[in-house]
Amino acid sequence: MTYRALTPNEISVMKQNGCNSTDWNDIKVKDGFDCCNYVRVNFSGEIRLGLTDETVIGTAGIIVQSGIFDASLHNCTVGDNVHIAKVWERIINYDILDGAYITNIGSIICTGSRAFGNGTEVNVLNEQGGRSVLIFEELTAQMAYLMTFYRHDKEFITSMDKMIRDYAAKKKSAVGKIGKMAKITNLGSATDVVFDDESYTNSCSLLWDGTVGKRAFVGPNVVAEHFVFASEACVDKGAIVKNVFVGQKAELTNGFLANNSLFFANCIMEAGEAVSVFAGPHTVSMHRSTLLIGGMFSFFNAGSGTNQSNHLYRIGPVHQGIMERGCKTGSGSYIMWPARIGSFSLLTGKHYKHPDTSELPYSYVVEKNGKTVVLPGANLKKFGTIRDILKWKKRDHRSNDLPRLDIINYDPLTPLTTRKMYQGIHFLNLCETDPDYPSAHNFVIEHKSIRHGRELYALGVDFFMGEEVMKKLAQINVTDCPDSLGYLLIPESNEGVGRWVDAAGLIAPATVINELCSSVAKGSISSPEELAKSLQAIHNKYSDYKWEYVADNFKSCYGITLDSLTKGAAISILHRWTESVDSFDRERNTDAHKDFNENSMVSFGIDLDPQSRQVDFNEVRGLPEKNDQMIAVHNHYASLIQEAYAVICRLKEPQHI
Repeated sequence: MTYRALTPNEISVMKQNGCNSTDWNDIKVKDGFDCCNYVRVNFSGEIRLGLTDETVIGTAGIIVQSGIFDASLHNCTVGDNVHIAKVWERIINYDILDGAYITNIGSIICTGSRAFGNGTEVNVLNEQGGRSVLIFEELTAQMAYLMTFYRHDKEFITSMDKMIRDYAAKKKSAVGKIGKMAKITNLGSATDVVFDDESYTNSCSLLWDGTVGKRAFVGPNVVAEHFVFASEACVDKGAIVKNVFVGQKAELTNGFLANNSLFFANCIMEAGEAVSVFAGPHTVSMHRSTLLIGGMFSFFNAGSGTNQSNHLYRIGPVHQGIMERGCKTGSGSYIMWPARIGSFSLLTGKHYKHPDTSELPYSYVVEKNGKTVVLPGANLKKFGTIRDILKWKKRDHRSNDLPRLDIINYDPLTPLTTRKMYQGIHFLNLCETDPDYPSAHNFVIEHKSIRHGRELYALGVDFFMGEEVMKKLAQINVTDCPDSLGYLLIPESNEGVGRWVDAAGLIAPATVINELCSSVAKGSISSPEELAKSLQAIHNKYSDYKWEYVADNFKSCYGITLDSLTKGAAISILHRWTESVDSFDRERNTDAHKDFNENSMVSFGIDLDPQSRQVDFNEVRGLPEKNDQMIAVHNHYASLIQEAYAVICRLKEPQHI
């Protein structure tokens, strides 16, 4: 960009407008510069000024004149059509890009000593370190997961640390940035902070050493130190954070306190507190009395008063806990870490004995007479479970025109949960022969729950396997093939066989993840961009991996090998599966109807006679057959059954000669 010196006439006009400079020769401007749009401005150091030939869109869509008014700038480059007004101290060492709007602020200073939050060490799970994650602008939930939980692979961790430190070193600069169309209003002070394009910072108190991502919002009374706010993140209304990463469309607000924590896509955190937390996608905590500490959470919903403790008063706050995907806690729940709760489980009461229910997903984990009692599979047919699963995808509000950092697999049932249900069946078989077996995992299972749990898990396995068989058959031309279908269904690879992992939203075979880590350790993957692409490539092959898992478990589920599958056998499998689908639909519908029974009406009709309270109830809650959520769940199952019958009809069609 070509700049020129100010003319004597321009200097004269600017002086008349109350402008001052320590050296007018240090100010360079573009051709077309309009000196009239600079009023009461103090300049010092190297200054570059752009054009002011257009207006600027300010807050609430108000149109204002571009230019600088009542401000002090030191070593700054100002782009075209920028509006800066009422800078009570100084803006020092910043590039301010086209269309930015800055008004009524204290100071914005770049010292050159920081990398704008990149490279900040965040001590997740263990407050004293040991699982620290280095945050940076391109951090994804999957990268953080691997850095947190793959500490056993020292070469991988060393390579990851180097990769991120190199990234941070490149970001370190003596000059900060205020991006295109960024808005900064009523700010107290910001030191060593990058404000990316279209970001909006309004009335926050203090920002130090961080990055405010593209279209991110930082609101009133926020205090943030050593942070990275990803694109479209929201930190608002008195939130106070330190050593924190906030992911895309994640929201921290209403006085939420966070220290050494990671919050990934679509998290909503209000009023409570988080310390050393790994909050995977869709983690929600919205109550002032709630503390999340030293734990891994994902697709999690915290009831009011949820609490954990990670300090057993011996060597310090070093204990950790895992709440696998989809867990919930009831109001007033407490758990003493270390502990691990299986996926999609509901935990209520207080638990002190460090239970490990990871082999029993979809369970109720309850307190009974001071003991942890597990009801295996009890959550599998509950309406709230499928409601949550269906709502998460609808609540992914990340914009499609921005790159999505976190990979999120929204499949209701996966090879991971199915393998867990297989393990659950095996676990319950052992419990039947040895009633004390659960005690080794620090919980109790009542004998009457064993058989029911096995039945529920078997139904869940059948649901997953049948749905995948139906989808696979729908993809092939079954009409023109011979009676034997097996040769069309045998997978080309077996990478999906065996153990699977949920890497904070990415569901993949463990062997594939281990190979990825090996590539990082060897230097084959040497940049965050390459790593992100490799992770996405794994996600893109999910359907192939999933079918490989189904093929490997086909005989154990159906009693025949996949290569011997005939059309008749396939039809039988699909009919069996539709019965499972119908069972889930009926069970969950029955569960939802409990919100419409007599007990649910107790607090209705406050000034009506008991016989009339039904009228009040119906007006407020409506009728079950018209409930949007119940209709959505039923339609979900009905569509699956329709797909199955469409495939059955194709299988029954005569072969064309």
